[in-house]
Amino acid sequence: MPTYNFKQEAQVYVVSGGNRHRIDVTDVSFSQTFSEESYPVKTLHAQNNLFEASVINKANVANFSFSVPALTQADYTILETLLLNASSFDLFVKTEADTFKLETAVITNGSFVIERSRPLSIEIQGEGGKLTRGATLTGTLQSRSATKNYVIPVLDITLNSASLSNIVGVNMELQNEVEWTPYTTVGAGISATSAATSMFPSTFTLSKKILAGSITQYLTDSNTSNTLQWDTDASLTIKAGNGQSGASFRGFSFGPATCSFTNRINAGNIFLQNYDWRMVQNPSSLATILKYETD
Repeated sequence: MPTYNFKQEAQVYVVSGGNRHRIDVTDVSFSQTFSEESYPVKTLHAQNNLFEASVINKANVANFSFSVPALTQADYTILETLLLNASSFDLFVKTEADTFKLETAVITNGSFVIERSRPLSIEIQGEGGKLTRGATLTGTLQSRSATKNYVIPVLDITLNSASLSNIVGVNMELQNEVEWTPYTTVGAGISATSAATSMFPSTFTLSKKILAGSITQYLTDSNTSNTLQWDTDASLTIKAGNGQSGASFRGFSFGPATCSFTNRINAGNIFLQNYDWRMVQNPSSLATILKYETD
């Protein structure tokens, strides 16, 4: 009887700097496709050749995504480092039947999921150079904490020194826009005779970062100052965690940072207002502004 690959059995590992980190995910997906080009074969002497021929010698950039819970322990801070720095790493997905390896992976999108009465989590999306089936795990396996404590968020948001209350929800997302170096050449195209010898992307450069999000607030008689307003030089601070300041805080921390925002009204069954914000500050180190604070 064949052995199948089941997602619920998948073990995910991130290898960076020679260290292998086990990441417990709630979901994972990955894929890579090949690029096909067609050309006509109909000639003067072969008028019935209506189906075009195909050339396949190039792989497209691979894609991956997974979600992880935010722990008070520091087991997953490697993801924070890779996200903030847009550093390359190797991603392994191991099942009972196979081990898949994605080389030259980079996180292009990190969403900090902040929902009332639910543990914090991080949704990761990224791209990679080459996906291989039947790989061997590399790197030195790092030890994990003996316990797992999840973070139930209490929100503390300050906009231009004013505390925002009656918060419905918060979204915060960091995007790394990367450009893959062109990797197609005539010589490599001629040498590509199978999937293994195809042309694969191998290097990339970071072109831009976007850190933005939204804040949804109930519209009440006590929060009228920012309704239908905008600002290009606003100070914003967001804390989603155990609600305490100082060394005991555990969770997601952003700011204080200079941001632009627009404010709009959402007239549903209960009237709301939304702050759509984007960071416009360029700090010397993003790690001083956006933090995943752990034990």
